[in-house]
Amino acid sequence: MEYDELLSKIMKEKKTGRGDRFAPPQVNIMISGQKTVISADILAKYINRPVAHIAKYLMHELTAPGQIDSTGKIIMGGKFSRHLVQDKLDAYVKEYVICKQCKSPDTQMKKVDNNYIITCLGCGAEYPVGRIK
Repeated sequence: MEYDELLSKIMKEKKTGRGDRFAPPQVNIMISGQKTVISADILAKYINRPVAHIAKYLMHELTAPGQIDSTGKIIMGGKFSRHLVQDKLDAYVKEYVICKQCKSPDTQMKKVDNNYIITCLGCGAEYPVGRIK
């Protein structure tokens, strides 16, 4: 094979491999009375983010009060559909997990003063992300 053919083959495999590798787990959502219980602990481990940060984001986006119980479940006041919560979590992953430069999910988030900094473990990019109000 020629160099250009090999390079094309590698780039094609690289592009398809990256998207298939990152598939965050679907969260379990239970509606009980006027409360929605979200099992975000597995997701939090998978995306390497604290449950408290995910909970704060969901409470802000859904404009609902909530708390985290001792098992890591987020208990929110109000009834929210699985689809709505999953859309909000997908937006969270896009904003606070996926690298803006190389689109890698392998990132870390650290808090410096009152700001969050995302560091990509793939390309080394560092950039601030917006605070959750």
